[in-house]
Amino acid sequence: MPAFDSLGLPKDIVEELAKNGVTTPFPIQAATIPDAIEGRDVLGCGRTGSGKTLAFGLPVLMRCSE
Repeated sequence: MPAFDSLGLPKDIVEELAKNGVTTPFPIQAATIPDAIEGRDVLGCGRTGSGKTLAFGLPVLMRCSE
């Protein structure tokens, strides 16, 4: 499983995630974050607690900070 820093997220986001104990992405995060960062459309579904909020929210935060 890749680490968040290998998914293309900025260092400051990766550090904040680590401060909160979030160091290894869930499968849906590893699958969607790189594509979302590249501006591709992504679609995913998963059970509650599968990591969807960060999977889709982190790339949105990146776009908002540009």
